[in-house]
Parts: sequence; C-alpha cells; structure tokens
Amino acid sequence: MQFIFAGNDTSGLQHGTVPTPEKFFPRWKEDEADDGGCKLDKYLRKMCREDRLVELMHDFVLFDGGVKKVPRVHQYFGVKAAQEHVRLRKGGIVWHTQGSGKSIVMVLLAKWTLENDPEARVAVVNDRDELDKQVEGVFAAVGEEIYRTGSGRDLMKQLGLARPRLLCSLVHKFGKRGKSPTRSSTSA
Repeated sequence: MQFIFAGNDTSGLQHGTVPTPEKFFPRWKEDEADDGGCKLDKYLRKMCREDRLVELMHDFVLFDGGVKKVPRVHQYFGVKAAQEHVRLRKGGIVWHTQGSGKSIVMVLLAKWTLENDPEARVAVVNDRDELDKQVEGVFAAVGEEIYRTGSGRDLMKQLGLARPRLLCSLVHKFGKRGKSPTRSSTSA
C-alpha cells in the first residue's frame, strides 16, 4: 500500500502511508479557488488523476531507514518545478525553511535526476560540516550511495571523474588556498 487517504467534504483530503500517524497526515491543497464543490472530491480528482497517482507512487515514495515516507504537497510541487529546470538544463534554487522537508526534496530530486539522465551528476553543497554529515546520512538511509569529499583537492578530483554520480561537499572547499574572507566590522 503506497498511500492512505482520509478526508471529508469540508476539510478536504489528507494523505499518508501505513506507518504515518494520523496527526502527521498532510492536507493536499492546490488551486485553492472556491469552486463551490466539495473539497474532498476536488482534491481526490487532482491527486488521484491516473498519471499523477502513478508518478507519485513511482517517483515520490521513499524508504528512509526502512520507514516509508511520502511528500507533502509543497514538496511535490517543488520537486516538479525543479525537474522542469533539470529537463531544460536551467539553474535554480529551491528555498526551504527549517523543518520544511529539505532532505526529502533533495533525495527525491537527486534520485529522479540520476534515474532520468544517465549522464547526470548531482553535487550537494553545504555550508556546515554537521549538515554535510547529515546529508550523507540521509542519502545512506534511503539506500543511495553518496560520496562525501574530504578536501578541495578531493572535490576537484571527483568532479573530473564520471563517478561518483552523487557527491556532497562543503562550500568552503571552493575557496582559494591561503586566502581568508575579509570581514569588516563597524562599531556603534
């Protein structure tokens, strides 16, 4: 069983999966314009449209340390928008706040990119060592092998190779040796 649905005509549709506690079932909301119909039917039609439901099951269900997880609506649409940029080979940024599900979005997009473009490589660049370690752990927990670079030289070496296709590094490794950023200070 990939998805469990719950809802009613006034609250709309919520979804989860077998181990998801009911209190964590997110609402599926899109196109919030009130069309006078019942919300449950509206969102069931949107989420369970054949092509979307198949896509959700194929590209958006993951096992994180053996626990099945499905995306919240903003994660689904964020990944969909990013996929379009990947298809068009355009850059972009997916901005998240704390607790919004960055890790799931990152994993879903990386897995999709590597699966759909045999020549693609994904580099996840972090600004803190603890976050770099966390990213490595997140990918390991979903069964994706990620290479964590150990130095700037290692990063450059890995980028020059065809494999690994998935790697993570710290932004500090892009700096120049012996140069430290200048800081200006002002006093009040």
